[in-house]
Amino acid sequence: MRSRLEDLLATAERQLAARSYDAAIDTCRTALNEPGAAEAGVQERLGAACRVRDEARGIVRPVEAPALPVEIAAPPVEPPAETPADPEPPPAPLPVEPFRTIEPPSIKLHQPDVVATIERQDFPDYQLEVEKLSILHPSPAPEDEENGSLPMKQIALAILICGIVCLIAVLLK
Repeated sequence: MRSRLEDLLATAERQLAARSYDAAIDTCRTALNEPGAAEAGVQERLGAACRVRDEARGIVRPVEAPALPVEIAAPPVEPPAETPADPEPPPAPLPVEPFRTIEPPSIKLHQPDVVATIERQDFPDYQLEVEKLSILHPSPAPEDEENGSLPMKQIALAILICGIVCLIAVLLK
């Protein structure tokens, strides 16, 4: 089982080097369940991986102050005895203004004669000339001099194509 633990730790190291922080943390957590994890220092590696991930995300943990050793600890300092001084008089209360009601906001409506003076200016109606353009052919189609000639040409072309298709079908049979 020692080789599985070593494989997990090596995988975690590669994942940290590749900046796959979450995968490295998961691998270290898996390694914690292996026998011999405490001797291999997996807990410390897991903590280091979490710190590296947090630093990469911009999270800075507060630095813990080191504990003072017992021999160096200073004895508790006794606060100096103070003589009771005269207590300060409480501040004088602020003057209270008499209660006054707050008036609700009012809305002034326009008088009918004022509305009549504001007249809508009559703007001439503009007829927009809309060109019918195709996506495939962005230039406008040429206009025919004869209004009815274009549909007749289209019908004649459709009949001609239909005749050619029928002729080819008969010849291929």
